[in-house]
Amino acid sequence: MGDVTTFESSFESNGNGRARPMEVIPAGRERRQWTPEAKARIIAESMAPRANVADIARRNDILPQQLYAWRREARERMESDDAPAFVPAMVEEPKAQGSGAEIRINIKGMTIRIPDGVTTDHIERVLLAVQVST
Repeated sequence: MGDVTTFESSFESNGNGRARPMEVIPAGRERRQWTPEAKARIIAESMAPRANVADIARRNDILPQQLYAWRREARERMESDDAPAFVPAMVEEPKAQGSGAEIRINIKGMTIRIPDGVTTDHIERVLLAVQVST
């Protein structure tokens, strides 16, 4: 974005047909519309470890206060959603011996191990119990 300023100007007539100049007042900066994808990209970049929010805001031509507001709104949305949040999945190769395959869920400092052959009903009850207790 360049440093372009838009001005509003006009002339008034003083009644004898001659125009007299009026004061020129700079128009306010237009509000930009950010796509959800662009906002998400900027927020994700600012959440990285050792990220400098002011530098990220400057590179994207926004104020740091605006980026902090976007981050706060994103956190509030994540905390208020009843639906589970998406987390990165880590897939490990199954062990060579026996059927030691299991699913591990790491949540809030605890690990839930689900062995092979457990019913979905049982998994659902365990996850509901974790949700209620945390």
